[in-house]
Amino acid sequence: MSNDPLIHLYSRETLAAQPSAIRDICALVAKPEVRSLAGGWPDPKKFPLKTIRRIFDTLITQQGDRLFQYGSTEGLLELRQLLAERMNTEGMINVGCDNIMITHGSAQGMYLAAQVFVDREDVIFVGLPTYFGGPGAVRSRSGKIVGIAVDEEGLNVEHLRMEANRLKASGNRVKGVYVIPNFQNPSGATLGLERRRQLVRLAETHDLIIFEDDPYGELRFEGDPLPSLKSLDRSGRVIHLRSLSKTFVPGLRLGWVAGETGAIRQMVVAKQFADAATNTPAQYILYEFIRQGYLDKQIKENVNYYRNKRDFMLAQMERYFPDEVTWNRPAGGFFIFVHLPTDLDAADLFRKAVEKNVAFVTGRPFFVDGSGHNTLRLSYAQAGHQDIEYAIRKIGNLIKAHIVGVRPTTPPKGCNKKQSKL
Repeated sequence: MSNDPLIHLYSRETLAAQPSAIRDICALVAKPEVRSLAGGWPDPKKFPLKTIRRIFDTLITQQGDRLFQYGSTEGLLELRQLLAERMNTEGMINVGCDNIMITHGSAQGMYLAAQVFVDREDVIFVGLPTYFGGPGAVRSRSGKIVGIAVDEEGLNVEHLRMEANRLKASGNRVKGVYVIPNFQNPSGATLGLERRRQLVRLAETHDLIIFEDDPYGELRFEGDPLPSLKSLDRSGRVIHLRSLSKTFVPGLRLGWVAGETGAIRQMVVAKQFADAATNTPAQYILYEFIRQGYLDKQIKENVNYYRNKRDFMLAQMERYFPDEVTWNRPAGGFFIFVHLPTDLDAADLFRKAVEKNVAFVTGRPFFVDGSGHNTLRLSYAQAGHQDIEYAIRKIGNLIKAHIVGVRPTTPPKGCNKKQSKL
């Protein structure tokens, strides 16, 4: 029984809300001696502090009166115009400043989109696995979450088609799909071009909204960029969410959402009753950072920096992980997703790893159906090479110890002792 005297007054949405597993883990391991591969946060070594300070000093000297005044809910007009121009160069040619709203991070964009589009019992499809920010926003509206398989090509659109048909036939209101198309959190998978086209066509057929969450797309290490779902959309049903947390700095809490003008107007109304407007000084700083050409330079430097970290972590995994473990090779982003032997629970492995001062994120919280017990997510974003080597070696040793402890003395005939690394 709860000791909270107000629990009987909480809304159903509040009682159904689930805390972030990553935030809980990061709080647990917030000790200097812990080598953490948990948080998907950018490395503070790459924060452009000197440039931000110079820009801020100039702004406060020359236009401090505007810098600290209330701003419009839509966001700084000059910044929206600049972001629209960037999106036009990415193939989203029909996006103008009236199609954009500046938000406190892409997470707020998804929250506001859910406020506008999701009613109680509406079905929203998400990946198995997926980042839990999307499902969390849907749950805040008492929507239904249905998981769709994710493989090396991203969200399985054929599985989505079958589930949409099944649920519609049983009387459910199928409303939308939440997808991270590039270097997905946590799987690192990228939605293939043909699947992107299929997804947009399926959304048109079933009259779905697509919530396209793309915080990692500009952090591509190899290969050519793929067209966004927004650029393939001809019927205005893609809500495109972007973040500056991975390419600029996370602490200023800046992102934006792009969509049809009617949808953006509705989200503006929702935001008016949430926080009125996004941080004005942060918007001016970002505007100048982009206008003066620093963002493109920062992105290029970040790509090289995080590519090196990815390569180093993959090399350590090849060195220390046993053949029974498989993982992906992400073409960008922050994450490597690991599959353990089916008899090894990642939660048990985590508890043993913490005793060795090592942390990662277990995979189960990313699976809305409760599966994924033998999966885990590793992030190379924040840790240095020394910490990555130490952590991967310790995790590898713990996995090997488990395998030795359960392996039969005489392997059965025909037993395949090796699996390919995904």
